Amino acid sequence: MLGYERRVVITGLGLVTPLGDSPAAAWSNLVAGRGAVRPLTAFKTAGLPSSVGAEIGECDLKKYTLPRINWSTLRKSRKYMARDIQLAVAAAQLAVADAGLGEGGVDPTRIGIDLGAGLISSELDELAPAIVHAFTGDSFDFQTWGRESIGMIEPIWLLKYLPNMLACHISILLDCQGPSNTITEADASSNLAILEAARIIGRGKADVMITGGADSKIHPLSLVRMALLHNMSSWRGDPAGACRPFDLERDGWVPGEGAGILVLEEREHALARGARIHGELLGGGSGCDAYAPGGLDPHGAGVEIAVAAALEDAALEPAAVGHYSAHGSATRIGDLAEARGIARVFGPKGVPVAAYKGYIGNLASGAGGVDLIASLLAANHGLIPPVLNCDHPDPECEIDVVQSAPRPCANPTFVTANITPLGQAAALVVRGNPEAGGPRA
Repeated sequence: MLGYERRVVITGLGLVTPLGDSPAAAWSNLVAGRGAVRPLTAFKTAGLPSSVGAEIGECDLKKYTLPRINWSTLRKSRKYMARDIQLAVAAAQLAVADAGLGEGGVDPTRIGIDLGAGLISSELDELAPAIVHAFTGDSFDFQTWGRESIGMIEPIWLLKYLPNMLACHISILLDCQGPSNTITEADASSNLAILEAARIIGRGKADVMITGGADSKIHPLSLVRMALLHNMSSWRGDPAGACRPFDLERDGWVPGEGAGILVLEEREHALARGARIHGELLGGGSGCDAYAPGGLDPHGAGVEIAVAAALEDAALEPAAVGHYSAHGSATRIGDLAEARGIARVFGPKGVPVAAYKGYIGNLASGAGGVDLIASLLAANHGLIPPVLNCDHPDPECEIDVVQSAPRPCANPTFVTANITPLGQAAALVVRGNPEAGGPRA
């Protein structure tokens, strides 16, 4: 499994999402079918392409700070942290505390970090004065911009918005001296980072890896970008029903934000320190449509390739899977493509399908970590949460969508996959609760 003798287990879970900032809070909302999509309050939405989303509200870093972290130092660093970074820093500390690593005790040279991150939107007031200065009438003067305007931007501006700064701040804060990497592959980022982190442990280059991802699309620029891709929902009904994975009336993305961070650990290392084991990563794979006309292949070749590769990596047949955690973007082509890929791997309606965007919107680069944790909770509780707002499943999507109420499932092995709008897919195979939940300290 994973191509190595060293087994990789999950010992820490950190969530900061619109459904709550703990696995218990998120699970309570999921199993009750309570979503978090509502009218946005973070900024004025007049003139923007959408006014709904799933937002978290204030992210108070002090609330999440570990006892061994100097709050004064973290408070000073906070001014260099965009929202995506703050969400990741908070979730990483929750994951480390959950793993029982809050007081250290592990060789820092054997702890690494591998995160998924995306395009971080700049605060408009940080750039607007410089941009306005470079305009002459209705035209933008690049000479003025290069000679004068760019000097109006604070020198530290870039440090707030580089995607690798999520991993940077966490590694400094938690003294991670092992391998470090950031993957920016849109919606597939987190799963690719988790798989790479597992392989780093598998080949003996680290004993512990902090991994997962974070992203925030609750920003005016993000809403505009999503609209320009012609995939944003224009739902006019109750905002809670705007995101409708696999539903006949689905009409596009709804923005969300959040972080899902895991602590992965070599199994014997975890057992030796008496760690609680939430699950085990069995395999992973990636694929791409390479669709000549551009965009997502409506036949779902990318997801089929990724899921088949993940199952092969885990040495499992499709029948061994208890449920499938879908990307479920709620776009017309995206859901149809994924459903076709799923049906070819597992057979039509061959595996129960979960999807979480109806609850929390599109987390883009942060989706994989959050989805994995949600399905791991489902596997360990023996219940698959219903796909929110899938009231009338699209008959063209020949998959077994879990509807209306949680569905019992005794098989703790699941596949979780995410797909970009251009067809890059990444899938992971996870077994929940090995060895009756694992040892406890």
